[in-house]
Amino acid sequence: MSPRPFLRTARVDISARKTYDLIDEPTGPEYDALLESALTQCSTMVLTVHPNGEEPRARAVVDELGPHRLQDGAGGPVLRYRLSRDTVAILKRSARGLYAWHAPGLPENLCLLRADGTPWLVSIAREQLGYLELTPFEKLLLGRAAPGLAAVLAHQAARDAILAYLERRYETHLDGLTNEVERFARTVIDEGREGLVEAVADWLESDEPARVSAAIDIIGALGLTELRGEVSALNRAVQADTAAVPHVYRSNLVLRERWKARRRQRLERVLEQLPATSS
Repeated sequence: MSPRPFLRTARVDISARKTYDLIDEPTGPEYDALLESALTQCSTMVLTVHPNGEEPRARAVVDELGPHRLQDGAGGPVLRYRLSRDTVAILKRSARGLYAWHAPGLPENLCLLRADGTPWLVSIAREQLGYLELTPFEKLLLGRAAPGLAAVLAHQAARDAILAYLERRYETHLDGLTNEVERFARTVIDEGREGLVEAVADWLESDEPARVSAAIDIIGALGLTELRGEVSALNRAVQADTAAVPHVYRSNLVLRERWKARRRQRLERVLEQLPATSS
């Protein structure tokens, strides 16, 4: 998808701007369209660096951006650069998604500012959070330039944006729960494998998203080949789009498709970890 021209607006009333959360990460063409759109609205890009903990790749990006740095007199880890065709090209080459901008692999938290110093784009990559400040007209133009990107915007006070934030926090804590359960499972697998398989199977069949996700990950991590058939059946249902989608996602296409993609990736990863049985 090539971005269409994004026109500069003039005499914008700052009070008319609204904050729109990015429900999902702009990647690939949407990430490119975001940067192209910013060229006509923004003059400055901001990145945070941690010189003592960065990898060579991050240092190389900082070096490449060096000639475009704005000498504003401010010290510390926050660096400001001129936003231009050249710096946008560097941003595209260096990352293929907005939330890829985090240490140690890259400088952190790409933000884009207007000429008046106010934010157009703000991101916190490690938290998978990002938002745009747009007027209604700017949002309309963004929709024309990048329909896929505009589709994942939600007004910060709207249900979809709030739900997206809750889902990200939920997923973060779910990862912690899965790790804790996996550690426990490893302590009992030698003497209680049969009981562990039965217990995990109960979670897999529960139709409760948190339990099912944790069960899938545990099956892969511990190599519970006894449940490969059940995982395969779940994968077929997701591929055929017949799997039950949690009610909370049904009213929002973006969140629904995101859930299905994540579930599909998780199942495919686990099936790769489990050797096929001879039966």
